[in-house]
Amino acid sequence: MITSRPLHDPAAQIQAEHGGEPTSSLDGGLAASLERIARLAATLLHAPAAVIALLGDDRRCFGWGDGLPDWYAHDVGVLVRSGLSERIGGPQPLILEDIRSDGVGAASPPSELAFAGVAGVPLIASDGRRLGMLCAIDPCPRQWSDADVAVLNDLAATATIELDLRCRLDERMVAERELRHNAMHDALTGLPNRALFMEQLERSVNRTHRRPDDLFAVLFLDLDNFKIVNDSVGHHAGDALLVTVARRLEQCMRGGDIVARLGGDEFAILLEHVSQISDTAPIAERIQRALAAPIDLGGYQVFTSVSIGVALSTSASELPDYLLRSADMAMYRAKRGGRARFEFFDPGMHAEALRRLQMETDLRRALERGEFCLYYQPIVAIDTGHVAGVEALLRWRHPERGLVLPADFVPLAEETGLILPLGTWVLSEACRQIDAWRSELGDGAPLTLGVNLSVKQCTQRDLVRQVSRALEETAFDPARLRLEITESAIMENPELAAQLLTSLKALGVHVHLDDFGTGYSSLSYLHRLPLDAIKIDRSFVSRIDAEPQALHLVRTILTLARNLGLETVAEGVATAEQWRQLRELGCTYGQGFLFSPPLHPNEMTMLLHTAPAW
Repeated sequence: MITSRPLHDPAAQIQAEHGGEPTSSLDGGLAASLERIARLAATLLHAPAAVIALLGDDRRCFGWGDGLPDWYAHDVGVLVRSGLSERIGGPQPLILEDIRSDGVGAASPPSELAFAGVAGVPLIASDGRRLGMLCAIDPCPRQWSDADVAVLNDLAATATIELDLRCRLDERMVAERELRHNAMHDALTGLPNRALFMEQLERSVNRTHRRPDDLFAVLFLDLDNFKIVNDSVGHHAGDALLVTVARRLEQCMRGGDIVARLGGDEFAILLEHVSQISDTAPIAERIQRALAAPIDLGGYQVFTSVSIGVALSTSASELPDYLLRSADMAMYRAKRGGRARFEFFDPGMHAEALRRLQMETDLRRALERGEFCLYYQPIVAIDTGHVAGVEALLRWRHPERGLVLPADFVPLAEETGLILPLGTWVLSEACRQIDAWRSELGDGAPLTLGVNLSVKQCTQRDLVRQVSRALEETAFDPARLRLEITESAIMENPELAAQLLTSLKALGVHVHLDDFGTGYSSLSYLHRLPLDAIKIDRSFVSRIDAEPQALHLVRTILTLARNLGLETVAEGVATAEQWRQLRELGCTYGQGFLFSPPLHPNEMTMLLHTAPAW
């Protein structure tokens, strides 16, 4: 008779909790081997029965023989209570003619074992761990010979090899399972990572190919203003924010849906079994509500929101990468539309993305191919009408689109980082052009040069060094250089901006605040910044001869600048009446189409030759 019973079997619980094989499970092959060894023990020792009892988390008992006691079928724990399992563990085999007269001294009497003679040897692993025991048993008193003990030892060694091998295989399985889990999950949040998400997304795509009506949706999520939290509170707080967001996203999911962290502050959600794209709106709204509650980060309460893009499985080519990319495109539209919102993908976004990709490719090649050029617009002294300086304005001579204005490519150059090498080129090229005019025109050359600095340039730690190097390489007089910085670049971090402007001023250059009035400047910071001039935005100047409110606003700005000891430059002067009013208000300089549009260097040379005075 062959049978086996577990002493205690947590394997099913482990398997349910972790979704895999139990950590020390016994497969059918091993069970058969142990039962075969028990049969050999009973047969070779001419014993009524033999058992192999395992210890540890996965306790099982394997036996052979007609003399197996009743407890073997319903209460194998008697081996522990009687103290037998503890005694068969020493360096020597346990050989007892009659256990009932031996006095085991355990919690239950030896009679509960229902046998008398017992010969037992331990199963000791190669690392010294006791794996279990092998016992030959007899209901009657029995004398065991040395040959019997030798057989038991040999069979125990065989059983130990089987168990040792199984333990090693189990350990390898656990390690492999852990490696796969780590490879497929984000270490910070515990969520599935991009690899696992794409694997599941591919399964959903394949299912939809088989059942076209069984649709699904992909949501691409990007936290709004995450960088501000990271920079202001610290990376540890940023990590804590990501973990909290992950837990809140999980609570918003339906059964069967998957939320993953793709990297950084980007998450993705796979919504299974949706009928139409509008079915995703309630979930997107639920996510927005869940993230609207404040998050406590070590004493700091922060608020976050998320921009969401949604793509349905029928709204793009049925490829996982395309679907995720489609949701990504929709997310960017949501972010550009004001953040904390969601957008659905439409095919027009794909065409727009292709145009954007082509534009980025063309931009990268343009700098290498020398397709950029500078135009120059005169800056005129308001009181005399003479040219006081010029502003360098970037243009792109696209081989197919012709002359491209900055508004059509500078934002993309900012996003891609191409603005940095481009800005360095602009500064050096403009300085060389001014020196060329001075060599050709002498005193008729412009006195000053205005060059715009982008927001991204202003965040570069080596900006001052770049400006210094450009001045040295072109031997340009720093006192004639006017670096124009927008309000948004300054007011994003006023303290850092003040340090930057101070360092630039130390080079001898002048700093102008560009487009004044259109940003969100704070007057409390304005008087502390080392500025030389304010440029009044054209949106105000162009209306001063038609709208009293615009005239009052420009007058206020000019009064403020005068009180702060700053010069003023009015942009967008288009009519003689505007010029007259600016002169009466005491504006220092002006530029605009009334005087001249931006000109190619050759055209500007001709203008300077005439030494105009408007």
